[in-house]
Amino acid sequence: MTEYRFNFATIADVPALAALIERAYRGPEAAKGWTNESEILTGPRSSPDEIATLIRDREARFVTARDGARIAACALVKKEVGGAYFGMFAIDPDLQGGGLGKLMMAHSEEAARVLWGSKSMRLTVISLRARLIEWYERRGYVRTGESEPFPFDTAAGALRTDFDLTVLRKKI
Repeated sequence: MTEYRFNFATIADVPALAALIERAYRGPEAAKGWTNESEILTGPRSSPDEIATLIRDREARFVTARDGARIAACALVKKEVGGAYFGMFAIDPDLQGGGLGKLMMAHSEEAARVLWGSKSMRLTVISLRARLIEWYERRGYVRTGESEPFPFDTAAGALRTDFDLTVLRKKI
């Protein structure tokens, strides 16, 4: 098994993070992986500017898994009232299904505990993505019964509009 090195992204990592997030979520390469959104959304998932802003935010970190110099996976962890938020979770499509996602979840949860004393982690998933929601549930996340509107006004390229964001939470 590959030995990954886990650390926090720096501003120098912005181009690699942006490319990884796009490959994992959108477009033809994303379609190889099981976590893509390409049947629901087109267009960019994020932007280098958004990622740079988050890296500069004192209450946010991108946890990365590196295989040598390459970033193989990333996840955003952001402090919020009552815990932390987990998002922008991306695994290189060629590496999905090999256990790296489980490692990233564990490292992200630990980062939230150590950095901010977080007792829980919250995440949101497009409600149509039952298989992904079930994956998170197998990792101990529970549906809260809450939902949030999908930001159709700022997220370009919706191929359909019959969904929202399901909120899940886990005590960490």
